[in-house]
Amino acid sequence: MSLRASSPTVDAGTPIAPPAIRYSLAVPNLTRRRVIKGAAACAAVAAAPDPARAIVARTIAPPLQLVHHGDVDLHSALHEQQLDHQLQILMSLDEDSLLKPFRQMIGATAPGPELGGWYSYDPANYGLEGAYAPSATFGQWISALSRMYAVRRRPAIRAKILRLNRLYAATIDERYYEVNRFPAYCYDKLLGGLLDSHTLANDPDAMGILQRTTDAALRQLPGRAIENGVGWRPGKDQSYSYDESYTNSENFFLAYHEGAGSRYRALGAAYLDEAFYGPLSEGRSDLAGLHAYSYVNSLNSAV
Repeated sequence: MSLRASSPTVDAGTPIAPPAIRYSLAVPNLTRRRVIKGAAACAAVAAAPDPARAIVARTIAPPLQLVHHGDVDLHSALHEQQLDHQLQILMSLDEDSLLKPFRQMIGATAPGPELGGWYSYDPANYGLEGAYAPSATFGQWISALSRMYAVRRRPAIRAKILRLNRLYAATIDERYYEVNRFPAYCYDKLLGGLLDSHTLANDPDAMGILQRTTDAALRQLPGRAIENGVGWRPGKDQSYSYDESYTNSENFFLAYHEGAGSRYRALGAAYLDEAFYGPLSEGRSDLAGLHAYSYVNSLNSAV
């Protein structure tokens, strides 16, 4: 893998300030084995005696520096093809279909065709066969579009982000979380999408929509990290216990970092999963059988 810096290039009229340095990566024959081998080398450095770490620290200043999506050019035909394919799909999704479950869950008029599968809302069939997690991926798709905009800088992508955020904002209502099987999970993804809209697509309304989203969600959240499979909502069946509130702290801390206010720092601390981090702090691992995707997110939050 090679990395080189170049001058930033930004479309005329782009509302985001260009980065001071732009990085370009060439990725020849990058395999999973090579990635794992490189990660192992990094871990070895981290575990090395203090003098070794001191030598590494002197060569890297600062030791951690954020590189945004728009700061990197990846020269790989396969990656570029995949990005453009996914971008085409997201840009083509019907906007009424995307908003349909939000509108249905608050009792509003909901035009447009169903997207189907887990995304749809059907109170009569609210289970694994269908309608299992209505609207759950909306925030992730907003994040994806924001990151794609940071890479491609196409005005049409930003326009869709802003339009979807405003359509979503019209549906913000506590009732959405009352009937939602995964209120913490869905809120977390919405928060992430709005943060990416703010930082990567410069949506001037994103932070205001984020605050309204939080106001609507908080009374329907547990107030702390709850382990998967532990019920906390009276009158709900076991499937409602599979929410993932232990992933929320990362986006709470990011919201605080982006200036959303001190309550997000307090929320981030409240949702740190002590049952998960406690054993790790004592050199023990209780990771067996856990959902890796979500608990890795949770571990990132602790960092």
